[in-house]
Amino acid sequence: MARRFPLAVKLGLAFFITIVLSVVLVYFLTAMSTTSRFDDYRQQKRAEFAELLSSQLAWYWERFGGWVGVDQILYHRVSVRIGEEVYEGLSLNYDVRFSLANEEGRVFLTTERDTMGKYLTTAEVNRGVSITVDGQRVGTLVPVRVAPELDPQEAAFLGSAKRSALIGGGIATVIAFVLAVFLISQILSPLRTLSAVTEQVARGDLPEKVRLRSRDEFAGLGESFDRMVDNLRRSERLRETMTADIAHELRTPVTIIQGTLEAVLDGIYEPTAQTIAPIYEETLHLGRLIDDLRDLALAEAGELRLARETIDVGQLVRQVVEAVVPSRDDAPRVDVVVGEGLLPIPVDPKRIRQVIANLLSNALRYTPTDGRIEISVEPAEGGVEVHVADTGPGISAEDLPHLFERFYRGDPARNRSGGSGLGLAIARQWVEAHGGRIWAENNRTGGARFTFRLPPA
Repeated sequence: MARRFPLAVKLGLAFFITIVLSVVLVYFLTAMSTTSRFDDYRQQKRAEFAELLSSQLAWYWERFGGWVGVDQILYHRVSVRIGEEVYEGLSLNYDVRFSLANEEGRVFLTTERDTMGKYLTTAEVNRGVSITVDGQRVGTLVPVRVAPELDPQEAAFLGSAKRSALIGGGIATVIAFVLAVFLISQILSPLRTLSAVTEQVARGDLPEKVRLRSRDEFAGLGESFDRMVDNLRRSERLRETMTADIAHELRTPVTIIQGTLEAVLDGIYEPTAQTIAPIYEETLHLGRLIDDLRDLALAEAGELRLARETIDVGQLVRQVVEAVVPSRDDAPRVDVVVGEGLLPIPVDPKRIRQVIANLLSNALRYTPTDGRIEISVEPAEGGVEVHVADTGPGISAEDLPHLFERFYRGDPARNRSGGSGLGLAIARQWVEAHGGRIWAENNRTGGARFTFRLPPA
């Protein structure tokens, strides 16, 4: 089994690497930018000084008519006493290195010893500053390029800027690490809660609420998890109820069959057609119940096969009424109303016939003999809408949301003789398999009304 790395370690490493790389990158970019801009600044200052100095040299040449004695404005004499001896020399008045050439381009005054007396090259002339008097070029001042070496003051300035960038990066790193720890804790806290609750659910113990203290996507995840747990709890209750109901539905016919057969074996009943007929009826009831459960399982698994045919649903309703109603001795009045403009639609006749028969049988069961049932078929949104309304006692508000659940009993004392208790659940599955929907409601004038809608092709 591969070794697992905690999410906290992965997030911590990700934040650490990102922070360190970001700080290092920012530091080097800042240092390079500062150095580059400082070099540009040094070059610019020397170029500006060269322009200023060239104007002063032009003034000198114009006043004195030549370059004789020009060194006196560029240098000053200094004296240094060492013991009894006094040494005199010249010191440059400006903190700049240059070469000064006459009108012929020959260097006669320079801070660079190896260029004295040499002629300027074309590149040096182009780089230099022309000294002109009355439009005539009388000399050229060539500032020497700034050397890459820094003087102590410049080196101290750049060092201070880099130290400041480094200190700022360190402070930013510490703050980023603190924020990373906070964010990791904020991310992992709801995940740990969800993990603990998931383990609890895996053990079969369904909690009440997750209760995540968060206002982000984790809050939505917690709400979704709560809904999932509620659905699991509801599904568990439905499973237990369904198992009990199936056992109850199977127990009754099995008990009748077992009791009758024991009476025959014990000699209490004679094995005649009269004693065997109830056994046969109960086996038919068991067969219908098993078929209904099988069809429901196929429909819920999406494996139900529909043999569609383009038929007239109004005509199908009339056929079902003619087959079901005459078999009831105490049947109430049943009216069929088919609307105009009804178009044939492709459906599975067998399944839709079963839906209509289930709704009609349900209405016949709860409608008194002197009551009335109306089945209306109308066009709706290109498809067909069928209404089955009765004048019975209606449906209570508590029962309405659960009518189409398997084996649902709104009244424990309700008589379900003659049915498997799955009629409405089967009707819903068949309608939904056709892409339609079915619902129930109460009439304003009394009684219940069941409606299902089938879409067009």
